[in-house]
Amino acid sequence: MRLPVKAFAKGAIALVVIAGLGFAIKKSFDSLSEQQQRTVDLITQIDRKIESAKIESERQRLRQERQDVIDQQPSFANVHWSTLAAAALVYAVGLIPGGLVLKEASGLLGKPISVRDAVSIQTVGHLGKYVPGKAMVVVIRAGRLRELGASWLIGSTAVFLETIMMMAVGAALAGGLIFFLPVPRWIAWISLLGGMSAAMISAPPILSRLLQKANILKADSSLMDTTVSPTRHLCDGWRFFSLAWCWHVSGWFLIGGSFALVVRSLPGSIQTVSDATLIIASVAAMSLAMVVGFASLLPGGAGVRELTLTIVLAPVAGPAVALMSAIVIRLVFIAVEVSLAGLLGGWRNRPEKRPQLSN
Repeated sequence: MRLPVKAFAKGAIALVVIAGLGFAIKKSFDSLSEQQQRTVDLITQIDRKIESAKIESERQRLRQERQDVIDQQPSFANVHWSTLAAAALVYAVGLIPGGLVLKEASGLLGKPISVRDAVSIQTVGHLGKYVPGKAMVVVIRAGRLRELGASWLIGSTAVFLETIMMMAVGAALAGGLIFFLPVPRWIAWISLLGGMSAAMISAPPILSRLLQKANILKADSSLMDTTVSPTRHLCDGWRFFSLAWCWHVSGWFLIGGSFALVVRSLPGSIQTVSDATLIIASVAAMSLAMVVGFASLLPGGAGVRELTLTIVLAPVAGPAVALMSAIVIRLVFIAVEVSLAGLLGGWRNRPEKRPQLSN
């Protein structure tokens, strides 16, 4: 009976994930439709002004304004597809650092895994974030780790460590970068203070105390033996801490770089903004948006992420481009994650079984 139950559970998880993805995609297309409708309404308003204009020079100015609005409206004809494809590729590469951190976290807890397995598990697990509550991410990744020989508790703890480090680094980056961007000061100060707090929480002694209070480090006998203290895994985890910060900083810059390429791929993008400024703003916007979206517990941070991206990026790229970029990047992320999950879903090693010797 065990096999049918396991198959049923996997099928149920797949259906829930598909439903979550469907919701996220629908939300993105609804937002895109709303943005296009606003553009149509704006063109209608300009047409009325043209009809009521009494001076030819005024009519010419309004006609040019109308044409500019049309040119800036995204369509299959005016999107730079090569730049959009580059954005997808950069985001795909940006998923690798998280897998490397998961590898380190699993090894820290005494269950080493290969880079290939870690990246595969991390990538497939991204689909779980489109399910309300974010718990499906843990279920998928911890389930994959269990197939490699880790207990549920060790697997879920490794996933927790990778996730908390990613959010901590993202919050710290957002706080440091947003403070120097032309955003409302209350957002800048909240981001800075939040980033500093997140950086402190990610330190091994504090993180270890949090896990001890939750009785995680004491709940699994495999984390304890006669020579290793159960708190040593994290109290002595400065190597993990350092590597996690290095990998996640590189990952956030790749994800932010992907967003910057999406901004450049859309019509209406302000070309006078330097690439360096756009990348800094994109990294800050994306890291804050994903952290806030994660904290919201909504499927994929739907709505919350787009609002945050628009607020942070608008002073640099303009509100219209910022909103459209936030919608498009959501679709790019989903396309990349689904494609990689399908490609890497069955790509994992099994724990080696040693032959039993007969007496």
